[in-house]
Amino acid sequence: MVFVPLIGIDNHWKSTTFAGALLESESAESFKWLCNTMKSIFGREPKCIITDQCPAMKVALETVFPPVKHRLCMWHIMKKFPSKVNIIQTNTKAHLCVL
Repeated sequence: MVFVPLIGIDNHWKSTTFAGALLESESAESFKWLCNTMKSIFGREPKCIITDQCPAMKVALETVFPPVKHRLCMWHIMKKFPSKVNIIQTNTKAHLCVL
């Protein structure tokens, strides 16, 4: 099972948890169900959605919320960045330029 928290910004510009879901799997079908349920509960589409780099989530968002801006979480990007770019591990100056 996968826990998916739905966190957003309230009318006071504070982060708040709107809902959470336990999904059977991280499949596109599970995420489509979640997106459709979220859409029916809240009655409108979100303006922007920030996720990790899950390919199944990307497919679900493109299907259910085509006009909504989909962005990737900066924490996940920075966590994976050093393994994708080997120069960062060996060159301190390059590391400082990136940060």
